Amino acid sequence: MEKYGEDCIQQSIFDQGLWFRAARGKKKGKVYGLSNFSDPYVRDREDHEIERLNVIIQEIVKEKEEEKERLNGIIAGLVMEKEKDKAEKEAMNERMTNIESMLKLRFQKI
Repeated sequence: MEKYGEDCIQQSIFDQGLWFRAARGKKKGKVYGLSNFSDPYVRDREDHEIERLNVIIQEIVKEKEEEKERLNGIIAGLVMEKEKDKAEKEAMNERMTNIESMLKLRFQKI
């Protein structure tokens, strides 16, 4: 809270310096709860893993965008069908009204 304030949104998820303080510094070159940041093998492995996970995330995002586009196309088609059905129904109602009017006129003459 000293560093970031009381607002949770402003606070960092992980602050290495604060973790060092909480763990009371390094012991035998390591900080409790952290991997050894000075070990290049560990860092390279972690960097590679992060890159791999980023690629997976990008693939998932791309798949979701494609799925969204496909679903938007389906929705657009359904909306068009609904509008077409509505227009046909209105035309049918108008024809029925005309037929009713013609029948009334005919029965009035009889």
